[in-house]
Amino acid sequence: MLRLIEADVLKLRRRQGMLAVTAGLTVGAVALYFGIGAALDKTTDFESAVGILTLLAAVAGAVIGATAGGADIESGVFRDLVATGRNRSALFFARVPAAWLVTLAILLVALVVAAVIATPPLTEALRGALSVLVSGALTAAVCVGLSALTGRSGQVMGFVLAFQLGVAPLLAQLDVLGDGRFAIPAVAISRLDNADGLVATLPLVGAIAIILAWAAAALGAGLWRTRIQEI
Repeated sequence: MLRLIEADVLKLRRRQGMLAVTAGLTVGAVALYFGIGAALDKTTDFESAVGILTLLAAVAGAVIGATAGGADIESGVFRDLVATGRNRSALFFARVPAAWLVTLAILLVALVVAAVIATPPLTEALRGALSVLVSGALTAAVCVGLSALTGRSGQVMGFVLAFQLGVAPLLAQLDVLGDGRFAIPAVAISRLDNADGLVATLPLVGAIAIILAWAAAALGAGLWRTRIQEI
C-alpha cells in the first residue's frame, strides 16, 4: 500500500504545471495580501489571511484531488494496473493520501508564510490552520471520489469549483434554508475557526459529522465505481 501511495504522489509531483498553479494561488495570494496591505498602509491580520486561504484551499484540493482520482482512468493506466492483478480497492484508496500529502504540503507552506508575517497568537494560528487544512483535505477527498465515479477529472474539477466559489456562498446567505445551510461544507468548515454569526448554533461535533459525511459519501461512491468498473 505504501508503494502505491508513493507512486501516486510521484505522479502528482510530475505535474509541474498543476503544482505551480496551486502554489501560486495559495502562497502567492498570501504574499500578495500582505504586500498590498503594506504598500497601501492598510491593516492586515492572520484571520483575514486564513479566510482567503480557506477559500483557496478548496481550489487547491479540487485541482489536485480531481487529478489524483481521474488521471489514471482517463489515460488508461488504471486498466493496465487492474490487468496485472492489483487490488482495485487498494488502487483507489492510495489516491486519497497521495492527494492529501500534496495538497496539505502546499497549504502548510502558505500558512507558515502567513504566520511568520502576521505573528498571531498560538491558539489563533492553530484554529486558522485547522480550517484551512480541513478545507483542502475535504475538497481533495470529495474530488478523488467524484473523479473515480465519473472518470472525468476536468468536469469534476469545474463542477466542484463552481459549487465552492459560486453556489455555496449564495446558498449560505439564504435565510429560507434555515439550519439546512449547515450541510454546506464551507459553512461546516467555518465552524472550526469561528463560533459567531451563522455557525453560532452549530455544535462543533455536528460540524465535524457534516464534514466526515461529505467525504464518506464521495469516497464511497468512488470506491463502488472503482470496484465494478469494466476494463
